[in-house]
Amino acid sequence: MSEPGPLSASIIGSFAYLTVKDRLPVIVTRVIDQLYRERINIVDKYGEAATEGCKEVIGRLSQLKNAIQTNKPLELLEATDPLSPCDDSHVWNRHFEEYISTYEVPPKWFTAPWMYVECFMYAHIHESFYLCPALKDFDPFCEQKQKALLESLSATETLAQHVLSVCSSLPSLTQEQLRQHVINLIEISVWGNKCDLSISSGEERSPETDLLVSLDSLRPYILVNHSSPLWQLLVSLPEDQRDIVLVLDNAGFELVTDLCLMMLLTEAGLTTSLTFHVKTRPWFVSDTTHADLFWTLDTLREKGGACSEIGNKWKKYIEDGQWKVCESSFWTTPIPYSQMSTVDPNLYSQLSKASLIIFKGDLNYRKLTGDLDWPTTTNFEQALRGFCVAPLLVLRTLKGGPVVGMAERQAEDLATTVRDWNTSGEYGVIQLCTFS
Repeated sequence: MSEPGPLSASIIGSFAYLTVKDRLPVIVTRVIDQLYRERINIVDKYGEAATEGCKEVIGRLSQLKNAIQTNKPLELLEATDPLSPCDDSHVWNRHFEEYISTYEVPPKWFTAPWMYVECFMYAHIHESFYLCPALKDFDPFCEQKQKALLESLSATETLAQHVLSVCSSLPSLTQEQLRQHVINLIEISVWGNKCDLSISSGEERSPETDLLVSLDSLRPYILVNHSSPLWQLLVSLPEDQRDIVLVLDNAGFELVTDLCLMMLLTEAGLTTSLTFHVKTRPWFVSDTTHADLFWTLDTLREKGGACSEIGNKWKKYIEDGQWKVCESSFWTTPIPYSQMSTVDPNLYSQLSKASLIIFKGDLNYRKLTGDLDWPTTTNFEQALRGFCVAPLLVLRTLKGGPVVGMAERQAEDLATTVRDWNTSGEYGVIQLCTFS
């Protein structure tokens, strides 16, 4: 079977088309509006030079918004700081030149691959700030991410109480009881992925106060559910080979659900070493950066109750070295993971030592499968196109693209109810690949 082509905004009405036509300009507009609205506070924090800086950034972003809406060609990025790990302009510019070499025309917003143009927008936003020395560390999405957590504190407290209760009862649990608790938190982590600000163009999506009571009713909406083989993998790992890597997605409540799952795996001894991978820059509105992760821990520690208790536990895991936090600029490129071993062999080598890699969210799934227009019945391992670095697990809700690995009858049934997979997270996926 030949590989399908990449998803793009060239098909009117597709999710990619609606993303480029509607969502991306709205996201840029929100950043511009924030700079206008908060310019006095920004100047107070970043100094007088930020006054002109705001004007410069607004000018660049206004041009970016116009380019998207009028389908202008993408442009080369300027080198911000060749010595900085955040400067990957050479990667983007090489990608730009390769596109022209292949297609003999410059890439445009509605015709180039969707992954390329969507990632390019966030790279361009980052560049717009980084070229202004006073604002190079400004996160235009920080306010939205922090608000997303603060507005979900009730749900966070409820979940924290539950996880603490489960962890305190671990010595008396049977293996079947532990299995069910782990699977419940895996499912909560899946549904936490609905809180994606890049899909809602920055509009907050508050979670239910208690997801636990909804799990039974939500379970039929998990299209691919490999919970059972996942559990078998976790309990079969040798005690000295329980190294789990979690490639994070969104900050806010989703991050809380991820950390709660990891806490149970840690306390139950199902992982003895855990590494989180975060983004090096603001990305896709709500993706977790190093600063977001530690702000979350510090915020929860100050809230009292169960929030404070889990926040302190998580901070101690990191201080003791049980939990590690890593970042790589590879995660903020449009490059599919099938090319990782060539493009970033050091990252590939690090991941190859893991017993299990967990990828959260839609964007990771799209990069795993190359963001190609695969039939839904395509074998998952085939769609990975050779990315067999270690056993991997995907936890996501469907928002930006289809799912592979579905049974033919299941795919036919869903085709009548799901149009273009623009479901805003109503369906979930727990998908495992062990390459066995």
